[in-house]
Amino acid sequence: MLFNSRKNKTIFLTVILLFTFAGFVSAQDEIIDLNFAQSPISNSDTARTLQTLVKVQGTAGLYQDGLYLLTHYGDREDIFKAENQKAIDDPLINQTWRYCSVFSSATENSVIMGRNWDNQNVGSIIISLYQPHDGYSSISFTRAIDMGFPLNIDLEQFRWSEKGSKLLLAPFYSFDGINEHGLTVAVAGVNQTTHKLKSDRELVFVPFLVRKILDQAKNIEEAVNLVEKYIPFDLDKNSLNTHFIIVDSSGQSVILEYAQDQWKKVYGDKSWQILTNKPVYNVSHADLTDRCWRYRSISETLDDTKGNVNWKAGMKILQDVTQKGTTWSVVYCLTKKELYFSVYQKWDIMYHLKMP
Repeated sequence: MLFNSRKNKTIFLTVILLFTFAGFVSAQDEIIDLNFAQSPISNSDTARTLQTLVKVQGTAGLYQDGLYLLTHYGDREDIFKAENQKAIDDPLINQTWRYCSVFSSATENSVIMGRNWDNQNVGSIIISLYQPHDGYSSISFTRAIDMGFPLNIDLEQFRWSEKGSKLLLAPFYSFDGINEHGLTVAVAGVNQTTHKLKSDRELVFVPFLVRKILDQAKNIEEAVNLVEKYIPFDLDKNSLNTHFIIVDSSGQSVILEYAQDQWKKVYGDKSWQILTNKPVYNVSHADLTDRCWRYRSISETLDDTKGNVNWKAGMKILQDVTQKGTTWSVVYCLTKKELYFSVYQKWDIMYHLKMP
């Protein structure tokens, strides 16, 4: 079984920071509680942020297994805009993209969103706590490789180097996350589409749009209104091979696809909704079931349970649709504003984080 009962144990994680003690990590019944480190006021928000880097598990040998927590201080809008322009000017056309599985499920007492990130090229996983001055706090997942860090390195070794400042971009490169209102968002790859630029809409790199949704929206209505201001892109400024799912703490969900130069919206008509790597707009449930084995597996389980799944059952759903490249699997609990996750398919170790 995935969740065996074992003797309680405690794991201590020691983090030495300047003038601060980051705390410890404890594990009970295979669930390891993690806490973001806090930093005292110092000369700059940059120094405070870099002081809070916590290595939960390190990078060793020839395999990627790094997991880090990072608490961000200060507003990053200026460097986020500069990174967005860099993505416009320097296309990612030759880079591999995302193959993922995401689902939401709402019951009378809880709402969850589960997601597998299925691209193994991550370098290390960075989980950020970002608290913008004029936005909502959020927890989000990022690949270190997107910030220019090579594979199989210890990020602690780079923290105080010239390259260490790249860690400040972690919230920009968010591909899924939850904010303080329990709103969650995730992306998955889909067939590439092209679009035309419009003078009344801003061109926004996909992870930056995820960041804007987490920072500025507390429910589905606000998120949908927000994205109407933007044209999303990823591989280059005229193309997109990503679609989005957004879920709020009321249980409402929507899948967003940008096609034919406009946002297409697919609202959930059941207590659950699924996103994999097939277009959803104007596609029947039967067709999606036939065309994607992961969609079929998830839908059969949610049908059988009428969507009544807790985080453990949600994690089992994700395990059932694991692919070779799966690097993180997370279940967001929207009403409680917490998340459970495993990394690198180590299903016997579950981490737990709660919104501070």
